[in-house]
Parts: sequence; C-alpha cells; structure tokens
Amino acid sequence: MDKISFTSRIRLVSLDEFGKNICAMGRKRFVDEPWTIRESVLSDSAYTSDILDCTVCALTDGQSVLLNHICPTNPKNKNFGKITEYISKKINLTNPDLQGFLLGSKPNNINSPNSTKLFDKFEKFLNEYNIPYSKFKGGLFENHCAYSSNKDEWLIGNCLVREGIKDIYPEPMPVLQRIFDEVKISPADEISW
Repeated sequence: MDKISFTSRIRLVSLDEFGKNICAMGRKRFVDEPWTIRESVLSDSAYTSDILDCTVCALTDGQSVLLNHICPTNPKNKNFGKITEYISKKINLTNPDLQGFLLGSKPNNINSPNSTKLFDKFEKFLNEYNIPYSKFKGGLFENHCAYSSNKDEWLIGNCLVREGIKDIYPEPMPVLQRIFDEVKISPADEISW
C-alpha cells in the first residue's frame, strides 16, 4: 500500500450532477443489464446506475478502471470463481498502484437473499490480494457510480443529495453514513462534495 502514487477523490453528488458528469463518457462505458461479468467495462472511465441489491466492484490504477456491476439474482453470477477469473485476466492484481471501490448490497432482502454474501465475497477477494479499497455497503437507497481517470475521481449519485445539503452538512461523511449501513474510506482515497 505504500507504493500507491495517487489519491482518488470520492464525491457524493445529486442525480442531476451525476447525469451531467457521465454525458461525456458515452454508452460504451456504461455497465448495463443484465449485470453479469460480461457487461463489465475496462476503460479510462466507466459508470453504472440503478445499484440496489447488486454489488459494484471496481479496480483502478489511476490510468484505467475495470468496473463490474454484478446482480446476485442472476443465475449466471452463481460461480464466483468465474467472476474472479475474468477480473484476473483483465487487470494485473499484483499492481502496487491498484485501488478498489466496493458499493452495494441490501441486507435482509427477501427478494435477494444472496445480496450480502456476494458483497462479502468481493470484499474477501480484495483483502486476499491486499488491494486497498473504499466500501459503501447496504442502505435503503438506489445508487449510481462512475469513475474518471482524467480527474481520478469517483462519483456516487444518490437521491438524498439535493441543493442546499452542503449548507446543512459541510462535510459529506454524515450523509454517506445515512445513505449506507457501512462506510470505510481507504487511506488512498479522500471524500469531498
């Protein structure tokens, strides 16, 4: 972890601001349904939306990002070994500059009982490779996320972020803690509005 030479910024934004920021990325960088490993995007920037019970696991070295959006109810995602095999073929997991980003999971979801298990498998995977990561787990809300290597910036779009929220909460951490059940920020990342 001492070899990481860049710090990613994570910004919590409104849905409108999220939409404005991803317009330039185009559809080729969008991770879309049915949210299996096949829809993953490896590019200089990528984004996905409608994260409910799914898990987003992304890896970046500051130059490119591999963004995965995996649905726990899709039968094609049952074999986690195939998911990790795909990831290891697309990105060098021993790169000392690699950083992770983990978002999703809905605990106790009757329609998606494997939601938390899938998130936990991704977290274990990142820990096994000693990849530093920030995590945003659980919560009741739909989220969107994007990464831009040009800005070295993550965006988390959420409906709770509205005009004037910065006047009430000068720092975004209390809002993140309201949106998610668990928040952990990597030493390699920083949170901002």
